[in-house]
Amino acid sequence: MLKLITNNKVRAYDPLVADAYLLRVASISSKCGISVSEAIYSAQSLLLISQGTFVSPDVAAAVYSKQLKKPIESCLKFAEVLDSNRLEEHFITIMQQDDLLTALNEHQNIAITLKSYIATYDNFPLLKQKITVMALTMPELFLRTIYCSWFALLIAKEMRFSEQGCTDVFLAALSHDIGMLHLNAFVLEKKEELSPDDWRHIQEHVLIGALLLKQMPSMSEGVIEAVYEHHERCDGTGYPEGKVESELSYAGKIVGLADSIIAIFHNRFKHQHLTWRDVIPVIQMNAQSYFYRHDEILAAIWRRSEMPFKNVVQGDGLAEFLEDLLRERTRLLTWIEIFRDNLLSLGFTHGDRQLHSLQTAMLHLSTSVKGSGVLNPELCEWLRNLDVASDKDAYRKIEKAHVQQQEIIFHLQRLTRMMQLYVESGDCKMTEIENVLADALERVKSLTH
Repeated sequence: MLKLITNNKVRAYDPLVADAYLLRVASISSKCGISVSEAIYSAQSLLLISQGTFVSPDVAAAVYSKQLKKPIESCLKFAEVLDSNRLEEHFITIMQQDDLLTALNEHQNIAITLKSYIATYDNFPLLKQKITVMALTMPELFLRTIYCSWFALLIAKEMRFSEQGCTDVFLAALSHDIGMLHLNAFVLEKKEELSPDDWRHIQEHVLIGALLLKQMPSMSEGVIEAVYEHHERCDGTGYPEGKVESELSYAGKIVGLADSIIAIFHNRFKHQHLTWRDVIPVIQMNAQSYFYRHDEILAAIWRRSEMPFKNVVQGDGLAEFLEDLLRERTRLLTWIEIFRDNLLSLGFTHGDRQLHSLQTAMLHLSTSVKGSGVLNPELCEWLRNLDVASDKDAYRKIEKAHVQQQEIIFHLQRLTRMMQLYVESGDCKMTEIENVLADALERVKSLTH
């Protein structure tokens, strides 16, 4: 039996408390004809909302934050939901709008492959409710969910999973972020830097998602496990438990990889006009975080599409771009040195699993940086004396260096957040260790602002 835990000491999720999900439901009630399917009672058996009541914003406000007898989603009736036919339309539309998915469909008709897996979605009314609310209230998250489901299924197929295995992977990818629907909208929409408490709140979505799936009759334990694990990483640097590869399910690792691909592309690459193919060098840099042969599997899928590479760094802006790239290199070297010196000075005999995860993340980042050569003096010298006329692959090399430097920034920012959460959690066993980490964070502040 899967054991679910939470690392949230501030706003732990309670399925019997009406949270942000009810507010999202109320905002689309007129579109979906949402009413109360059975009377809603407080934990003290006080009638709050009568059966048949339309779920207006006023009704939601009257119930919000109250302790209930039953989870709010089990008391709702939707006249209109996103069923399997309409969901398939979304999948096909996104496929037709995406060059990579379109090319893959032309070569192997992936649209036909999709049909049987989408049909399983109709077996879970509560999942349909959640995906309907996501599609209407969090369209960007819904878009990423569709992409994640596409890629997770393609990876499972490439790995020759059984039909049941592919079904579990598909349903897990489709439902992996339903826990986000219950998070505070103020935190999710924050423009300023998130606090450690905010990050803990966001990390709660894996537990919420797994608990929601456990409410669904006949939902596979493999799906629940994969949703709970999709932010774990094979090197132990993920959450909520910091598991390592041998402790993780393959479905969880596949959904985690697909989710990472989507995040890398949409958060960092899309606005730079880079392609899905540019994600592969980033994934290769993070080999320790993902399962064995992950990059080969992705490369095989991408190669099947026969899509060409595109050059986006060229023209009059090249000199300024190279100057920025070299300046960034200096900053990254300093950032890495601060964290490496502080974390490794603490030794490895402390017996603290969280601190060990921080040290492992630093060691793996150092290995990835060294292996990629992106911060090596030789590449720096090549960039300083670059003659694009004599090197036909120059633009691709520059772009690769840029992509890999951006990936280093991402991981240093992630490690910074992990250290902040650890220092502020109160879990640190020794004051001396806490002081060393706090000093490192303070020194890094001048580099990141």
